[in-house]
Amino acid sequence: MVSSEFVLDASAFYTGVPFLSNSKFYTTNSVFEEVKHIKRSYGALEALIDAGKLKVIEPEELFLQQVINIAKKTGDFSRCSSADLSILALALQLKTTLISDDYAVGNIATLLEIPIKSIGTNGITEIRKWIAFCRTCGKAYEPNITECTICGNKLRRRSKKSFGMKMK
Repeated sequence: MVSSEFVLDASAFYTGVPFLSNSKFYTTNSVFEEVKHIKRSYGALEALIDAGKLKVIEPEELFLQQVINIAKKTGDFSRCSSADLSILALALQLKTTLISDDYAVGNIATLLEIPIKSIGTNGITEIRKWIAFCRTCGKAYEPNITECTICGNKLRRRSKKSFGMKMK
């Protein structure tokens, strides 16, 4: 990686990204809480903070609301944790690249024009809008609905359409 600034998702920590680069990194408390449970890595995380290579900060509410609005529009909101939403908001606020392998995060980031880098996957190939549907009766619902109002079956998720943008 070229020396630059990046916002990190938990997957970036698990693959060692901040330990293998001279870049400056940012993450949020939610992500930090996810990764600090690994005792052998916790000391290393503290060393990154002490060296000024890693800053743990929270995004401003305005940016978080923008992310939430797009996540609801794409149907990814129910798939995103508070950590996912927070790193998206932080990357949007800092206008910097986000490192994540999460498809929902990538989908939202692309629509928000946040540059995203995947490390363990190929990343997203198209931007999708998700819906919930009943496999029994075929009725479609908004993605946050979990049970069919007609027959009571558990709903599945599928891509309804892309936003007309294919990724390279």
